[in-house]
Amino acid sequence: MNKRTPVSEIMTKEVIIAHPGNTYSQVMEFFNTWKIQHLPITFADRLIGILSINDLIGFTYKHLSSGAKDFAGMDEKFAMREVMTSDPVCLAPDDTVEKAFSILSKGQFQSLPVCSDGKLVGILTNKDLVRFYNEFL
Repeated sequence: MNKRTPVSEIMTKEVIIAHPGNTYSQVMEFFNTWKIQHLPITFADRLIGILSINDLIGFTYKHLSSGAKDFAGMDEKFAMREVMTSDPVCLAPDDTVEKAFSILSKGQFQSLPVCSDGKLVGILTNKDLVRFYNEFL
């Protein structure tokens, strides 16, 4: 395994994204349809945040506990900028797999957006790293 491999060689390049104006029901559909765990949020082609399935579960629990009963009620309470993590930690395409392992090993994240000049070009998840590692076993 070459830990100096650039993340651009193993990242997921076709990334499902959302925008600040997306509703709760739209975001739920993204997670459900695409079977993803992390959803980068962009505005004017710039990465501004990331929403994890855990963020969405926390929002759902809070608002179902306080009386929301359906998607319309959840859509009304949902504000992407309040639920997403703003200014997420990112990698550059030429950052190494070693750097990605170092960041992810701290346990704070399970994915890292990959950006070039502020534009999202991919996402690196722990699944991508496991696949990379598995190739060398």
